[in-house]
Amino acid sequence: MSLVCRRVVNNMEQYLSAVGFKKLEETKQMKDVIQQIINDPTEKYISNYGEDKIKVELLKEYSDELGIIVRGELDEKEELKVFSIIPYKKGNLTMDIDEVDVIYSNNSKDDYYVYFEDIKTGNPITFFLQNVVDYLDIDEDEDAYVENIRLIALSNEGTVIFPINKDEVDKNLEQEEEQWRANLLELAREGDEEAIQLLEIDAEQSAELFKVRTKHEDLLTILEGYFIPYGLNDAEYSILGTIEDFCVETNALTKEEVYIMDVICLNFKLQVCINKKDLIGIPSIGMRYKGICYVQGHVEFS
Repeated sequence: MSLVCRRVVNNMEQYLSAVGFKKLEETKQMKDVIQQIINDPTEKYISNYGEDKIKVELLKEYSDELGIIVRGELDEKEELKVFSIIPYKKGNLTMDIDEVDVIYSNNSKDDYYVYFEDIKTGNPITFFLQNVVDYLDIDEDEDAYVENIRLIALSNEGTVIFPINKDEVDKNLEQEEEQWRANLLELAREGDEEAIQLLEIDAEQSAELFKVRTKHEDLLTILEGYFIPYGLNDAEYSILGTIEDFCVETNALTKEEVYIMDVICLNFKLQVCINKKDLIGIPSIGMRYKGICYVQGHVEFS
């Protein structure tokens, strides 16, 4: 089977820098990389989706952690029409989720987004689905279960900032409050009216306290972390979280270095990938990362 690239540009390419392709700006250079992926992929996935459509995903690794997904459709002439050029990282941090909703994007040919509610915090989160072919292969007549998800945040701008100063008493109180809210959320999901009312009262009191404190304090000294939708794009967020671990990966083709940081944000963990040249400051454990990210993830279906 010979594959010929007919490319359609999508907006994920602005995050290629996050996997070590910051210098790859010229169209001809990008076409050469795409053709290399088509000719020699690390992994290949094909799905007979529909009667006359063959979905193709080609993955090429440029380090143990980072790579590019070429996603498209094979026609009757065995030519690959490329719909998406997706920078990716295979996530290592898993989250246990009971239920997700997969949403098809009308803005692109093969883009799917996943929506779920974080069990611990109740926050709604949307992310770009990496393994679309796995999802398309699920039989419509069968029940699909989600074993876990792995979230990745690609960033092309970020800053390392100081943590909030807390002693052991502050940390213990914070853990107790988080457990209290998590228990209330679980009861609220089961329809407990008292739990719902308590959560509403807590939200009102927190909002009032926040309003008072912002008159005299800087925002970053009040909020240890946040995870806020950013702009009009699905799955794009403004993130603030604490760095728990980090490493440096080198793109084998471009030799660019990429920081991969394990970040805890609002009581859930995700990995942030950012080009070394796009990060202001040097990451270290205990410091905080602040930046704009495009969140993608892998869903383990069973």
